[in-house]
Amino acid sequence: MFGEINAAEKQKILEDMMRDKLKKDSFDALKNRDNKRVDVLRFLISLIDKKELQLPPGGMTEAEEMGVLRKELKNKEESKEMFLKAGRQDLVDQLDYEIVIVKEYLPAEISEEKISEIITQAIAEKGNNFGLIMKEVMIKTGGAVDGGVISRIVKEKISNI
Repeated sequence: MFGEINAAEKQKILEDMMRDKLKKDSFDALKNRDNKRVDVLRFLISLIDKKELQLPPGGMTEAEEMGVLRKELKNKEESKEMFLKAGRQDLVDQLDYEIVIVKEYLPAEISEEKISEIITQAIAEKGNNFGLIMKEVMIKTGGAVDGGVISRIVKEKISNI
């Protein structure tokens, strides 16, 4: 697939993959008259575009796109909890639908056991420095895990040493 192109072009193709997939799926949903899905996908595309404007030209990576989607998922889950407490089932149902769509575009979460192994290895390499461990684990997981989960496990492991 990448035989005759240079590294910069290859990187650009890889960076555009998530946004392109969202756009293609949005177009397909539009053809199928699934307006709810179109709205959610267009919103996700706009979030990615907005994030890209905050970065230097060419600075958007697929990991950052995933970060945008992960952050939006977290926002939707927090909003769902508030709407549940307020008794707004209509909004909860809408957010459930949106959460399912966002999760379709995120890679599967890594198990806590695997995260724990990565953290143990990082502690062995970096010592008990919370910041260095977090940085190392975030790099090794490639942004596929919520930082809050990593933080919780790191704190537990450091406190047990």
